[in-house]
Amino acid sequence: QSVTESMLLIENDYLSGPWVMGEEYTICDPYLFTIARWLEGDEADVARLPKIMAHRDRMAQRDAVKRAMQVEEQ
Repeated sequence: QSVTESMLLIENDYLSGPWVMGEEYTICDPYLFTIARWLEGDEADVARLPKIMAHRDRMAQRDAVKRAMQVEEQ
């Protein structure tokens, strides 16, 4: 599964903290969030991606992300 394998690179080698770059939120975080929202549709094995799934959950709790997702759903 190429999607899972690609995401494992991020999971194992790049995701270094609560945010992609460590302790500080950066532009990388919304990009990873967007891609992570597609994982199930791409049939990725999300059970092998616990840090990415935790990141996706953290991102979904941010007020700005909630507002953006509400706009997207309209």
